[in-house]
Amino acid sequence: MNARWFALIVAIVAIALVVAQDIVPTTALFHAWQYALALALAAFVMVAYALSAQRGEDGPIGKRLAIAHVGALVVLGAGLASGLLGPDTDTIVRTPGTVAPLPDLGRAAFFSAADGAAVARGDAHVLLRKRGEGDIDIAPGAKRYLANSVIYTQPTHAAFIDAYDTSGNHVTVTQPEGSAFLSPILLFRSEATIAGKKLPFDTFRTPGAKRVIRAIYFSAKDTANMNHVAEADRNAPTVLFAVDDDAGKTLGIAIGASGKIVNVGGLHLRANIGTYPALVVASAPAPIALIAGLLIFLAALLWSAFAIPPKPALREAHG
Repeated sequence: MNARWFALIVAIVAIALVVAQDIVPTTALFHAWQYALALALAAFVMVAYALSAQRGEDGPIGKRLAIAHVGALVVLGAGLASGLLGPDTDTIVRTPGTVAPLPDLGRAAFFSAADGAAVARGDAHVLLRKRGEGDIDIAPGAKRYLANSVIYTQPTHAAFIDAYDTSGNHVTVTQPEGSAFLSPILLFRSEATIAGKKLPFDTFRTPGAKRVIRAIYFSAKDTANMNHVAEADRNAPTVLFAVDDDAGKTLGIAIGASGKIVNVGGLHLRANIGTYPALVVASAPAPIALIAGLLIFLAALLWSAFAIPPKPALREAHG
């Protein structure tokens, strides 16, 4: 393999490694010294070839390929900057209506309030705010780039709880162990082991009724295997409620499908089951540098193809 092809293969592999940051930005490798060393070595190979090509050591093709390597170096520079200077990957889970500071970005994340319908739809947003600048809206499925960072949301299990006493009066839901005391939204941040399987778990209280309720989230797949769940509810997630009194005595267990009221332990409980966004902050190359470098690389490769001399035609032998 000659120097031209070796440098081109190195450039293509290095570009793929940088593009991978945008595809799977939460991968820990991108912050490791091995990743930075691999890109640095690739840059060394490309610079060495480009300098020799500019001196005419690889003919007209080499001079054009040197420009392609400049484009690849732009991509590598963006990858190195995001890997070395970008923030460590962080997944931020907050209760609706609360704020999380983002010191690496110089902003704060505002997690929007949500009712039962919004939780069931899974369409709540997160706003990034900075004094003197406009809000950045992070909608479900959207990505936003800031400097060497990419910010997006991912859905997490959630349930909006309504509780009523036996007379039909609404009972206040509290979460003494949660980040928001009066929030009726469970985010299932703990795990409970049932039959050897770990399941999302949360706890809430109804002080007016003197009840402590443990809630366990079952996915649609898990629910499908439950014989004691109504056939119409087996293709959707459910929540199991285990109700105790303040003394710790178990008063009952029931499973509720989304939006349906179950009667257990002297309470009427309804869970609107769905999702609420967690905010993910990770490092990623700046899109402008990435796109510009790729365009230069591809355009120069195409230009180089026109410098390849045609093969001489074979002359027929005459007997």
